Amino acid sequence: MIRSEEWLLEPELFCLYENWLSSEDELQAARILQRISYRLRAAAAELLESPDGEWAAVTLLHPESLAVAQPAKLAALQDAQLEALFAAVAESQRQGGDCRLDLLVAYTASAAEFAAKREFIEDVADQTLGHAYAAACRIGVLIAPDVEPAAAAEIARIADFLVLDGAAGEHAPEETAAEDFALAAGKIFAAVTSVKPAAVVLAAGTPAASALADLYQIGLSGIFCSAGQRTEALLRAACLIWIARQRETLDTAAGGRQ
Repeated sequence: MIRSEEWLLEPELFCLYENWLSSEDELQAARILQRISYRLRAAAAELLESPDGEWAAVTLLHPESLAVAQPAKLAALQDAQLEALFAAVAESQRQGGDCRLDLLVAYTASAAEFAAKREFIEDVADQTLGHAYAAACRIGVLIAPDVEPAAAAEIARIADFLVLDGAAGEHAPEETAAEDFALAAGKIFAAVTSVKPAAVVLAAGTPAASALADLYQIGLSGIFCSAGQRTEALLRAACLIWIARQRETLDTAAGGRQ
């Protein structure tokens, strides 16, 4: 999973972004936003060319300051980002690439809000890549673990997948954060699958990697983790699968002896 705000922290993009925010000239602001889009397209192209580019989920830009105070600027920034992402995908496909790029809407408060954002994404995808890709592009939602389970369930009805974001709890001690995250994930997963049994629910963040065994028992589909956590997470996952298979073998053998 790519948190696209991290792209904005790159020196050149950060300068462009700050200049765009402070610009009071509409024409100049439009030119700066176009340059931001070019840089985002380059970042997306680099991602698609990397080993992680075969399948990636990218969050829709959602700077909190814009979301609260300047929703029009937020919409313009997201539009530029989407055009950049889809243009990078189109170029990759023209060169014979077989990459897949899914999108995550960050921290929507309701199903209605997610539906509006989904329509916005699909419109840009349709205009940029055509209806076929717009229909194939999966659009998910990134939600905080403290979201009300009932709200998560309503959003899940129209989202292609959900990602529970453990980053919000990373300031807490690792063991406490992992335990709290697993508890919240269990409640959300139960609520989501009660209305959508086949829902794809994943997790992200350090607490998710630390709580992998608990999340496996709950039934989550998987986790996103940093490159530094990947090897450990894969080893944990392999152990959990091996243990589950051993239990199945023992249960089958016990059943056969009865």
